[in-house]
Amino acid sequence: MNYAYLSDYAPPAPALQISLGYPAGVLSVGPVTAIVDTGADGTLIPRVLIEDVGAPFVDDVRIRSHWGEWRNAPVFAVDIGVGEMRLPGVEVVGDEWGQEIVLGRNVLNRLVLLLDGPHGLVRLLNSGLALPRGADSCQTDPHWF
Repeated sequence: MNYAYLSDYAPPAPALQISLGYPAGVLSVGPVTAIVDTGADGTLIPRVLIEDVGAPFVDDVRIRSHWGEWRNAPVFAVDIGVGEMRLPGVEVVGDEWGQEIVLGRNVLNRLVLLLDGPHGLVRLLNSGLALPRGADSCQTDPHWF
C-alpha cells in the first residue's frame, strides 16, 4: 500500500493514513493523516482526537521536546489501524497544543515501511502483519517514555 508524502511541508514529509479506536473497540476516527517521524521516540495525537475515541488514560509522564525542554504529558491507550493492520493498545501522548499526529518509533518499529523520497511515497510493505509490541530486537521495554 502506498501513501503520498505531504507536499505542504518543505521538504515534503512522509505520512500515512491511519484510523484510531478505543482498545479492542471500533476504529471510530479516521482515516486521518499521520506524519512519519523516525526521530521521535513516541507517538503524539491531538487531545481532541483522543477524546473523540474515548481512549483510557494510562499515566502522566515527563517528555522532552527536540528543543530540550521538559513538560508533563498525559498518556492514553489507543488502537491504531494502518492499512489492513491493527496495532492494539498503543500508548500515545495526548497533545494539548499541536494539531498533527506524529507517529514515532513506538509505532514505526512495528511496521515495515519504505520511504521513497524521490517518488514522494511511503510504501507499507507488511500489510496484514504487524510485529507485536516488544518484538523488535532494539526494544526491551514496551514503554517508550
